[in-house]
Amino acid sequence: MPNTYKSIKDPGRNNRMGGLQQRVFLAVFSEFQTLQKPAAGTYKITEAHVFAAGKGFIELYVTKDTGSLKFTPLGGPDRKSFLAEGEFLHPGESDDIEKFANESKNDRFILLAPLPGSTELYQIGNEEFQVEIDSEYDTGKNSGDGRGSLFRFRCFCANKIKYTAATIPMATDA
Repeated sequence: MPNTYKSIKDPGRNNRMGGLQQRVFLAVFSEFQTLQKPAAGTYKITEAHVFAAGKGFIELYVTKDTGSLKFTPLGGPDRKSFLAEGEFLHPGESDDIEKFANESKNDRFILLAPLPGSTELYQIGNEEFQVEIDSEYDTGKNSGDGRGSLFRFRCFCANKIKYTAATIPMATDA
């Protein structure tokens, strides 16, 4: 069945500031009880995900102007999808961020990426493909911005999906 397209004559008057907000949300894939799917005929998840008691998303601080997300097309003439890639910097080397860097390299996640000036978030990852995270620590130079960990994430995506549910279920220790 062919797709139905409609005219888009005006991009709207929304904020189009680049980058990501000063936070991202991550949840371990194995902790989902119900990973919601986009509503029929849309590319938006409108119902909150479900977790076991105490489980959910954690929030990670992102140094301003370091968060980014890019969807790059993949595939050939008869098949197309995306590679979602992004990065963010977290300053310093607190025990909590070192624990996260050491443990996240061997886990799989669903990531929610909030756009500046908007309530919408892109969801990266689903039941088929989950987010992988790598971290790189740098002391920087005396004259630089300081020490911190640069986290890079990537995931194969069949489509770009937005998460627009009214709530983000958070872990109890978040």
